[in-house]
Amino acid sequence: MLFRQLFDDDSCTFTYLLADGLGGQALLIDPVLEKLEIYRQLIAELELELIYAIDTHVHADHISALGRLRAIYGCETVHGERSQARGLTRKVTDGEWLCLQQVRLQALYTPGHTDDSYCFRLPAKPADWLFTGDTLLIRGTGRTDFQ
Repeated sequence: MLFRQLFDDDSCTFTYLLADGLGGQALLIDPVLEKLEIYRQLIAELELELIYAIDTHVHADHISALGRLRAIYGCETVHGERSQARGLTRKVTDGEWLCLQQVRLQALYTPGHTDDSYCFRLPAKPADWLFTGDTLLIRGTGRTDFQ
């Protein structure tokens, strides 16, 4: 598995790239529009096929890159089923799996930060990974007053 963590200083947003490996299928979690060229460069350098672009929730602090990534790569754009965002190609339900050839993510409905927040669990050894969006932060939790 290939893993990259990227950071947008302006919005303090972490974006995650997961892939089966070099030249494999890939997904991006919480991509920021202003970082689109960095994602394009990374995808090209690693010779990846972008299958999914995922937002954990509707973001109030930055513009999502989902639409542009779909236009460029033809990838599925994903939110949780409770999202009111438009222009998505897929809405996942609690417990649903998103699968590449080897990497699998499970959608977990986690309201709190927003009514449409989802976390994504990656089964791994010795412990699972959890991509929380802004539901959980380092030494804190996401604000709940954006509803």
